[in-house]
Amino acid sequence: MNTLLFVVISLANSLPSAVPAEKGSQAERIIAEYLAMPQPEEDRLGEAYQARWKVLVQLKAVPDEAVSAVRRILADVKNPRQRQELAASVADQIHTKEAAVLLRDLLKDGDAKVRGKAIHGLRTMSRRTDRSGGKRVQRGEEFAPKVEGLVPCLIEAADDKAEQNRVSALYALANARDPAAVAELRRRLQDPSDRVRLYAACFLTEFQDASGLPEIRAALQRLCKQKPQSNLHYYWEAEILLASLERITGKSFGEIPMLPELCSDGRKGAEYVQRYGELLRTWAQWWAWEPSGMK
Repeated sequence: MNTLLFVVISLANSLPSAVPAEKGSQAERIIAEYLAMPQPEEDRLGEAYQARWKVLVQLKAVPDEAVSAVRRILADVKNPRQRQELAASVADQIHTKEAAVLLRDLLKDGDAKVRGKAIHGLRTMSRRTDRSGGKRVQRGEEFAPKVEGLVPCLIEAADDKAEQNRVSALYALANARDPAAVAELRRRLQDPSDRVRLYAACFLTEFQDASGLPEIRAALQRLCKQKPQSNLHYYWEAEILLASLERITGKSFGEIPMLPELCSDGRKGAEYVQRYGELLRTWAQWWAWEPSGMK
């Protein structure tokens, strides 16, 4: 009898479990799978990235778990790209109060790109308007933000050490449509970066606030002196500047074309390059002539 019992127990212990034990939450298992995936240096947005993002997309189905898991795990992740992608997995997909708290904390991260992902997520959650492109064309009516009370976080982000992060924070402040956000845009007119000052001045024109006109004029003169080049930043600045001039003056010298860098037709692209130059020079000439109110 004892021998038979021993055989039965031995056989039971040798059989595979029908339902293997799973440790951790679903979000933790998703993140563990992601962290084990290849991170080839040369493949920034290619197949390897797409495969990793396909795994991280699953976190959207478990938002509360995901925020908690990313917070716990992120502190131990040393790979910069993995840290950035984990921050993006929350910023791009999860728009809850808990996610906003995590992203607010990431504004203090040592990696500028991680902070940039956090600013992007806070911008999405705090916006009250949908405005697209350098022309800032509004789509539809204003709406309630996904998470209230984030303007103080955006003001903090507007003082980020990285120039691009400060610009991103200004986009978020403009979209928040809040009096405190407008006040911060005015303060950014004293930013050490001429690029940040230009964006602050341009966003202020959306509120019919002309306090940034000296910065707009300085940028207009700078762009007129520069030789147009294959540089998306140059044309992006030109587009938002031209649209802001139209907005604050009520004048137009013709349609602002699409960005040449985004045009698939080479001939059209060359026409757009020429047209941007013409528009910038025309506005500079008009401003030099205008007798009052724009000096």
